[in-house]
Amino acid sequence: MYIVLFLICFSLRTRYVPNLDHGRLRAELHKALHVWSEHSKLTFTEINSDEADILIYFEGGYHGDGYPFDGRGQILAHAFFPGKDRGGDAHFDIEEFWQLTGDEERDDGTNLFVVAAHEFGHSLGLSHSSVPGSLMYPWYQGLEPGFELPDDDKYGIQQIYGAKEKLWGKNIGPGYRWPHRPIHTTTTTTTTTTTTTTTPRPPPTRPHQDEKPDTCDTAYDAISIIRTEVFVFKGKYVWRIGDKGLYLGYPALTARLWNNLPRDFTHIDAVYERLDKKIVFFIGRYYYVFDGNFLEPGYPQPLTTLGLPASLTKVDAAMIWSHNSKTYLFSGTMYWRLDEEVGKVELDYPRDMSVWKGVGYNIDAVFQWKDGITYFFKGKGFWKFNDLRMKTETERQLPSAQFWFSCPTPETEDPGVNSLPTENPKYRSEKYDGFNSSVKNKPSLFVGACISLIYIAVNLL
Repeated sequence: MYIVLFLICFSLRTRYVPNLDHGRLRAELHKALHVWSEHSKLTFTEINSDEADILIYFEGGYHGDGYPFDGRGQILAHAFFPGKDRGGDAHFDIEEFWQLTGDEERDDGTNLFVVAAHEFGHSLGLSHSSVPGSLMYPWYQGLEPGFELPDDDKYGIQQIYGAKEKLWGKNIGPGYRWPHRPIHTTTTTTTTTTTTTTTPRPPPTRPHQDEKPDTCDTAYDAISIIRTEVFVFKGKYVWRIGDKGLYLGYPALTARLWNNLPRDFTHIDAVYERLDKKIVFFIGRYYYVFDGNFLEPGYPQPLTTLGLPASLTKVDAAMIWSHNSKTYLFSGTMYWRLDEEVGKVELDYPRDMSVWKGVGYNIDAVFQWKDGITYFFKGKGFWKFNDLRMKTETERQLPSAQFWFSCPTPETEDPGVNSLPTENPKYRSEKYDGFNSSVKNKPSLFVGACISLIYIAVNLL
């Protein structure tokens, strides 16, 4: 029987922090790291070396990483995800009035233990949480008496590194800079800087509302798997693809299947089926939720209900990504992750579409086939996306109509080969579920040496 441990080294590189005893400061950092090791297979040891996995600095203003501090208040600290160079490092604003455990509480003081434990969560690969009261909640909440790590944070750390006793089940993502209080105009990360202002693309030319689209010569507005079948939307029409290919009689009017959509709609912007099998349509500034063919009471609702900005005129595409069962919404140059449990986009969003390498901006549609592979559509072509490498399989698009509808190729007029993906999930066997594969399956014992933190691109989502 093998026991898997993760021994991670850290080092405090700043020798003097005003008003803080160096020994007590180090003890506070040990305590903050213990929050995570107490509930996982992590073990931390302090060394005096620039080669440690987590380097800890107290800095002021511009300090060489492109993310300057702003003096007392606002941005307290930031940390970098596991990876090369600065990966795993944590930086704290030296101009804050830091308080240690046992100090007399001051209204203008900031508890170092809480902030450090939060930032070390990012150093280990955890994202912000949308659960109020969790340690990884994005906003400073102070230290409550008798602090214990909330369950939501246990889920995340145990998903990556395993549990000492019980494995909790939650998928995780990246870490972000932590504002002292809500900042509504700008969201800043350790990898990209984005604002909530988006530039929507100009509306593409749509067919006349009574014009039936050409199956073999058109772009698509939205695509989704609904009840195990592929539905492709264009204008007021929809195609339906089953296990044996395209159904006869399609394209057909979308309103024949969902007659509670607005009578004057000209196209569907995006659609996806939720995990509870409810179907969500996006049309302009509103979204509609259907149970089968019937509109749920209380809908439509404005996009702002989901926490999307009022400036957003539409959603370009939507999908549930099988890697983490999270809902993603795309528009223009940005994308959001939707927390279905609370019905709001998560606090660390929007983010730039450049994370999905090779796809570019202003996509038309996205969905995942039954084998779990992601397909992005733009114009009359599509890309097959490699979820592990977070990039398209090829730079050049494949023609959508020839692949999905068996249309003849333009050059030869020979029948195209319908290469619909198989339902056999071969690709899934290669996927990491967070960091679970490395935690559960690696038969080794790490003792007496530091290991570098692992970096996997998909955890940036």
